[in-house]
Amino acid sequence: MNIISVSNISKTVGIKLLFKDVTFGINQGEKVAIVGINGSGKSTLLKILIGIDEPDSGTVVRNNSIKFSILNQNPTFEKEDTIINHIFKSDSPIISVIKNYESICEKLEKSNNEEIRKEFEEVSSEMDRLGGWELESKFKSYLSELGIKDTLLKMGNLSGGMLKKVELVKTILEESNILVLDEPTNHLDIDTILWLENILLSTDKSLLMITHDRYFLDKIVDRIIEIDREQFFQYEGNYEYYLEKKVERELQAIQEEAKKENFLRKELEWLGRQPKARGTKQKARIERAVEVRDRDKYKKDDDLELQIIERRQGKTILELSNIYKSFSDKLIINDFSYIFKKKERLGIVGPNGSGKSTLLNIISERLSPDKGYVKAGINTAIGYFDQLSSNLDENLKVIDYIKNTSGDYITQEDGSKITASQMLEKFKFSPKQQQTVIEKLSGGERRRLYLVQILMKNPNFLILDEPTNDLDIQTLSVLESFLYNFPGCIVIVSHDRYFMDRLADSLLVFKEGGILENFIGTYTEYLNQKKKNDKKVDKEINNSNENSKENRKKSFFKEKKEIAKLEQEIEKLEQKKSAILKELESLEDYNLVQEKSEQLNEIEAELDFKMQDWEKLSELVDS
Repeated sequence: MNIISVSNISKTVGIKLLFKDVTFGINQGEKVAIVGINGSGKSTLLKILIGIDEPDSGTVVRNNSIKFSILNQNPTFEKEDTIINHIFKSDSPIISVIKNYESICEKLEKSNNEEIRKEFEEVSSEMDRLGGWELESKFKSYLSELGIKDTLLKMGNLSGGMLKKVELVKTILEESNILVLDEPTNHLDIDTILWLENILLSTDKSLLMITHDRYFLDKIVDRIIEIDREQFFQYEGNYEYYLEKKVERELQAIQEEAKKENFLRKELEWLGRQPKARGTKQKARIERAVEVRDRDKYKKDDDLELQIIERRQGKTILELSNIYKSFSDKLIINDFSYIFKKKERLGIVGPNGSGKSTLLNIISERLSPDKGYVKAGINTAIGYFDQLSSNLDENLKVIDYIKNTSGDYITQEDGSKITASQMLEKFKFSPKQQQTVIEKLSGGERRRLYLVQILMKNPNFLILDEPTNDLDIQTLSVLESFLYNFPGCIVIVSHDRYFMDRLADSLLVFKEGGILENFIGTYTEYLNQKKKNDKKVDKEINNSNENSKENRKKSFFKEKKEIAKLEQEIEKLEQKKSAILKELESLEDYNLVQEKSEQLNEIEAELDFKMQDWEKLSELVDS
């Protein structure tokens, strides 16, 4: 059954045409992804489909039975709301009944009088009638599976990762028949991504999604819609099928372009042989040639090859010796030593809050270890692509920002030069867009610009902290090709399995107690090995659980006291973080910006670890 019908819609934002005369439909149960470069119109099309935005022309017809459940990249919430209150904020009758049931249960815990018991019986009957028991059970089960045990914790005290988990559960279980997910895997750890995959594969709801996660795309969707240079293309299949058909389409377009160029050449030769005075027939041929010339040419992706000259590296590239790092009483890195080799491709793996970003900051010497030392080679030049994307001067043009921060060109191995403009084009900034001020760029475009700025400095040791966040698939492909041929060392932290598999051939894995273990192999190979090991551990845990239950009960008072203490510390750290972020908005002095950024890194790292401790203790108490 067709639930959304789109007929001849067009949309322009400012002076930019996004798409024109687009027609398609979406059927019940379909799982559809929208892809395209940043700024191509993906989010605009999604908003038009769900009724948040309107097309300039054309029609969108939605089935009367449609109910959308929307996961935004930046969800809104009341800081003082508890998790359970936030989840149950809905006009849906079944959600209202569950919310009422939870409220009456709280009253029963405080007072067991006849009036409250009567209310409990009435709301229980409503739960039976509407099927609320199953939905309430799913809410609590899903939250528990994602490590969220205490549903009375305030939303304002949650880490970014926990907020995303709460929003996922709320979106998935809302009363709806279409899920709308905007970059659902951003900032999620691998376990949560795998959990989400299983949920989406098992649901009978339709799905509309924007994502750059290619493994996720390949596994989940059965149709891909692409917006490419104002044109609209559909592919009935997953990501692998999309790639195959896209290559076929581009090859065909190249052949057609070659035929067009051959026709123009012949027409121009003919025109050159004719006298100036021309009759009707000659004029017709001229008009035909001009029409072909002016027709929008198909432009394939920029094929600029980058063979950047390698900075000479000495015997020592970078060495970590007996590194220790703690935050409060939590040991994050425990006696870690490592010597980087030439052209090493290293991924760093661990759950959110385990210390991945802390290790990157120590490697780059943004953060000092408590013990041990970091020794960089005399010719080692580090480029650090972090999650903050630095502070870009809003008033500068794109091209001026690159020239001011990184120079006018890079020298290649053969002595030729790649200009700042060519490098920007490689990363999808057209000559026209290079003259745009940074203030007008989207979040994804700013990430791309920051990346170009780092690469233009010609580092020989790249550190990439979640580099795929907010980058579109086309830019990721360009970046991967660049990194694949990069002559220096690369250290990566990323939740993107596709990206990690293509680039990292060994891993550092965070274990309990701040121990780091080396794994030789790809990210997928590590996950497969981990899955086997986890099954063995689960058996051992099941055997020992019965013996440990009584001991755990005795320690509940102590654990709850520690949880309360952690919550106070987390609140103070959040206040410090907000204050520094506010300062950074107005600072212009580079040294002060660096100083405050370092303070922010330390606070965020400490916050992550305290949240991790809080989650573990809460899970222990509730088990």
